[in-house]
Amino acid sequence: MKTKIHLLTLFFVLIALCLTAAVGDQDPLAALLNEDIETVRINLNTWGASLGFESEFDGDDPRLEPLIAVIKGAARGGGHKCPNMGAIRLRMAGGGVVGLGLLPSHSQGLYGFRLYDGDVFLGAYIVPRSLFLSALEGLGVPMDDPAFNE
Repeated sequence: MKTKIHLLTLFFVLIALCLTAAVGDQDPLAALLNEDIETVRINLNTWGASLGFESEFDGDDPRLEPLIAVIKGAARGGGHKCPNMGAIRLRMAGGGVVGLGLLPSHSQGLYGFRLYDGDVFLGAYIVPRSLFLSALEGLGVPMDDPAFNE
């Protein structure tokens, strides 16, 4: 009887480990952006005599499509010690928030951001700089902000 219990316990532990590994392989960015986006809020930090920038968009605004496409195509990037220079918050239909902490650029041709599920940090990501900035510029975000210095 003890052998059967040990075998059943081992079986359930293996199943749990396999399920955890499968969930861990999911791309959190893709999973977070599968819900409907209700609103997108973009904030850039204050600097010098500037008050920064702030704007909010309805989730169905067609000008958001290039930005969402770039974000969905992001790749995991390395760590980053600099503070966020601004944020993009996507409020989802289910009530959750997907956050991007905008990072100063240190790599030619790339732009980095920290990804958050609400307040929970999920990792650092990178996107093609030109595509990301073009998508933001199409939303009226000022490109002379220090958040976009190279």
